[in-house]
Amino acid sequence: MKKKKYLLPKIAVGAMATFMLFVAVDGVAIARSLTDLNRQRQEVRDEISGLRDLLNEAQAERRDTEAEILMLDIELMEAGNELFLVQESLAYTEERLADAEAALVQAEIDREERFDVLRGRLRFMHQNGNLSYIDLLLGSQNLTDFLNNREHFRRIVEHDNAMVTELIELEEQIAATRDEIAEQVVVLEIQTQNLEDAMASLEATLLEREIRLMELGYNESHAASMLASAEATEREVQSHIVAAEAEANRIRAEQRALQTRTGNVRVQSDAQMAWPVGRAAGVNSDYGWRQRPIGRGTEFHEGIDMTAPFNTPILASEDGVVTFSGWMGGYGNTIIVDHGGGISTLYAHNTANMVSVGQWVYRGQQIARAGSTGHSTGSHLHFEVRINGRHTDPAPFVGWQR
Repeated sequence: MKKKKYLLPKIAVGAMATFMLFVAVDGVAIARSLTDLNRQRQEVRDEISGLRDLLNEAQAERRDTEAEILMLDIELMEAGNELFLVQESLAYTEERLADAEAALVQAEIDREERFDVLRGRLRFMHQNGNLSYIDLLLGSQNLTDFLNNREHFRRIVEHDNAMVTELIELEEQIAATRDEIAEQVVVLEIQTQNLEDAMASLEATLLEREIRLMELGYNESHAASMLASAEATEREVQSHIVAAEAEANRIRAEQRALQTRTGNVRVQSDAQMAWPVGRAAGVNSDYGWRQRPIGRGTEFHEGIDMTAPFNTPILASEDGVVTFSGWMGGYGNTIIVDHGGGISTLYAHNTANMVSVGQWVYRGQQIARAGSTGHSTGSHLHFEVRINGRHTDPAPFVGWQR
């Protein structure tokens, strides 16, 4: 956000020179000078509100990002632990695979050796079949001994044959085990790769969040600095408003004293307010003594009644702060706007108020809709101008010519 440069009006920069100007002008001109300060104060307050929202958003996002970083750290740690276990299992399985490969090689060697022995016996028997029988016969003491020797020879051959068969089966078993272990190695390698990819992704996301956290920290610090500057500006503007209002009240008191001495109690205006119903509508009832519209006798009418059909937009006559918005006895729905310098305007009998207390309103802004609430005989606007809380003739302030 670009930092706004607040410029104080001359009343804040050169107070003494501006106070000299106050002596030469009337209450509405003073109100206009104070309105500039009040408007600026509201602008500063609006920016302060925006900066606070910005700061709160940055702080909330920073907290969310910190929580996300914590979760990413936990996920990364869990993935690291899982990767360690898979790598340990892979190393162990690879050792088993190596052992199985070595066992298979040894089984192949044993099978070939045993097969060579069997082949040698069979070859000898084939080449020396008759001779071996004669030798076996001559070496025998009797027929029984001969038969026993021949059976013993046959069993040796069968044993060699069975040994070869057993070795072949063992070799097949070792080969099957080796293949199974090899498949496990492939599965573990895939798991390892997946975990490494997941950790790389987590680390990349974590890096992004850490960079974002640094950005948020800068934004938060910058917003806090701007907020402190704006609050200091608000305090400065407020101090000038207080000083200006005090001086305006002092000058107003001097003017009232002068008016009392000269007998001239009418307040004139050289800075006309806006007509509060948007156009120069007619006036049903003027300021001053009149016959009561409800009941008998006379009464002093403290404002002027302007013609305004039901729901006609009611506009603020000048910039200022809403000091009252609600029901006010016979006035019905009423709004009072403070314009500074002791000047305020009142808008009564509204069918609906559209602003609230403390709200800054601008000249010409719709603040209500015309109606007939309270002690009223028909839809219209009752409009008053008050100086230091006392009613005065509104006609000069809005340019009404009788």
